[in-house]
Amino acid sequence: MKKYLLIFVMLIFAMTACNNQNKKTATDSGNEKITNDELVVVSLKDFKRNAENLVGKKVKITGTVDHVCKHGGQKMIIVSKDTDARLKIVPNENMAAFNSELEGENVMVIGIVEEQRIDENYLREWEEEVKEGEKKEKKEKLHEGNNQGNQGMEEDKSAELEQINNLRKKLNESGKDHLSFYSLVCQKYDVVIDDGSPMEN
Repeated sequence: MKKYLLIFVMLIFAMTACNNQNKKTATDSGNEKITNDELVVVSLKDFKRNAENLVGKKVKITGTVDHVCKHGGQKMIIVSKDTDARLKIVPNENMAAFNSELEGENVMVIGIVEEQRIDENYLREWEEEVKEGEKKEKKEKLHEGNNQGNQGMEEDKSAELEQINNLRKKLNESGKDHLSFYSLVCQKYDVVIDDGSPMEN
């Protein structure tokens, strides 16, 4: 009798352990539960609201390609037709660059959400790099006696410094110690028709 009781207790213990192993940890993000080990389907208009809880998770999202970076195709911006929502998509290390012919197409993207944090230290270092670059360029031009063709470079540096100042202003207005920018590291994408189903080749 004791032998059967021991086997019964061990079976219950094993079943409980299996059930606990199969449970998925979930984070409440307002309207939906987001699990750590599943593909999360999220709309582009809701992405920004849920982004903090989606970092490191695999998501599926659909949007219209607004822009593909002309310098190497290492960035694609998708937008929502109904809202002003935008999201930057970058290819993972196993994926080729995005083709500029994707512009205007509806795409379904699967990828991992990534967060870039910008704080005052980041901005200070960036600012120092820009100013150091300016000094170096001026020195080289004086040495070479060539001042032509540098107007475009100076405009680029000014635009960069303006961008830094704008980010610093946003950071101060936020009341936080950092700004968060979210992007998606693409694992796979498909061109889709309006109802979200993949296009046949």
